[in-house]
Amino acid sequence: MSAISPSQTDTSKTVLFLKPNKGVVPLLVVIFLLLGLAVRFIDFTDLPLDFATTRQLHSLIMARGIYYQMDSPDTLSMPQDKRGYGINTGNAETRIEPPIMEYLAAYTYRLIGKENILVPRLYSMLFWVIGGIPLFLLARKLMNINGAFAALAAYLFIPFGVYASRSFQPDPLMVMCIIWALYLQKRWADNSTFKNAILAGVFTGIALFVKAPSAFFIGFSFVGLVLSKGFKNWIKNPQVYLMAALALLPAILFNALSATVGGNAYSIFGTRFFPEYFTDPKWYSNWLQLAKSVTGYFPLVLGVLALFLIKSKQDRVFFFCMWLGYVLYGFTFAYHIYTHNYYHLPLLPILALGIGYFFSVIYERFESANPSWISRSFLMLVLLASLAICVQVTRGTLIANNYRNEAKYWTDLGARIGGNSAVIALTHDSGYRISYWGFVNPKLWPTAGDRTIKSLVGATDPAFQQMFKELTANKDYFLVTLMGELDSQPDLKEHLFSAFPYQQGDGYYLFDLRHPLTSSN
Repeated sequence: MSAISPSQTDTSKTVLFLKPNKGVVPLLVVIFLLLGLAVRFIDFTDLPLDFATTRQLHSLIMARGIYYQMDSPDTLSMPQDKRGYGINTGNAETRIEPPIMEYLAAYTYRLIGKENILVPRLYSMLFWVIGGIPLFLLARKLMNINGAFAALAAYLFIPFGVYASRSFQPDPLMVMCIIWALYLQKRWADNSTFKNAILAGVFTGIALFVKAPSAFFIGFSFVGLVLSKGFKNWIKNPQVYLMAALALLPAILFNALSATVGGNAYSIFGTRFFPEYFTDPKWYSNWLQLAKSVTGYFPLVLGVLALFLIKSKQDRVFFFCMWLGYVLYGFTFAYHIYTHNYYHLPLLPILALGIGYFFSVIYERFESANPSWISRSFLMLVLLASLAICVQVTRGTLIANNYRNEAKYWTDLGARIGGNSAVIALTHDSGYRISYWGFVNPKLWPTAGDRTIKSLVGATDPAFQQMFKELTANKDYFLVTLMGELDSQPDLKEHLFSAFPYQQGDGYYLFDLRHPLTSSN
């Protein structure tokens, strides 16, 4: 395969086998974007329990608290105990990132007159699909137009990207902002005007403000573009310092205020960096396995090998820095990179560009052979079949599980317990399900995952009896809905069943701590 250089980007005789004219490219881009949005409407009305449940419920609780503080007919007419509960639990949620999505959802709730969990899902979908615009524009600067369409298709239709882009969290918005920042950085590198410098700096700053870890994907790329031009040529360039200031100041100010005035220093900086993993071969294997589950081995390999197809030094450094950012990001968030699949979301645009590079070369070779219309039609069918397979896989995964009954389940369980009861729980999603739908805010009994994190930071739990006494003090009930977790803690299981009366229902035990069966130690 021949290497790709910017001079080759406009040599294609056809655009996805259509004769190029003024309206074909924008029309095809719009069609791709609309199809990418349409596939995300599959099973649209199901509850947000299919992906990153804890993270989504965290945002839903926060958005509800913001909404309940607004003076709208819906919030003013609701029972004051529920309104107060929603406000208190929403305010209690840690704000690691600026609650942009949560405020957007809350104001939309007010606009439509009621809380609706599908609102933030729609916003996430729109942000991700809109990110296809700068991705296509960036790809056009790096490869020929057919490669750019391949990159756009990969970005929009990789199944994991579809699932994740429906989730209520800042990541879909962050990915969109990352791609805008990368495109505008590249545009500035190609045409270094103050206007382009300001745009690149502002959008890089927006991405950093939305979620600080985006720095790994846009910071190294920016440095790579500067250094690829020659360090001495840019060290005295005021545009570089202007972009750096615009990029860094908003995020620095927010995180400084959040860590100090907001009291979120531990949430922002704690339990993140675990260098002891770096010498553990199993950690690298787990990281690779999770990355593979997100993208598949083949796209992952193509994304890496694409580095060797890029002839332009600047573009090769630019693309390499995206990969470098991802690798250093993984080392920085060593625990999350192999346990939280959505931490791999920023990898998808990188892989999409890698796939685009490969398709650029393949299509160029195909065109140079001057194939017949039969060969062209066959290749187009192969491409359409690939997209159809992606859509089918996506549909099968989304409709495989139905979570619509979960809301009633947790609402009924919360009503059985009572909103005024003091509860400790070993339960789903850090207690968020029963908090959001059942209006019960439990204290949490630690899970195995909690204990793993504690051990990583060097903390230990007290002896079981002491820990049980401390955590259950002044509590009315002990709720268990994680049966596997209960089985993995035999000391807790034996103590609860031997010492307290309990109710058993569909998927739960409710132990009455107020009336112990015996006086236990």
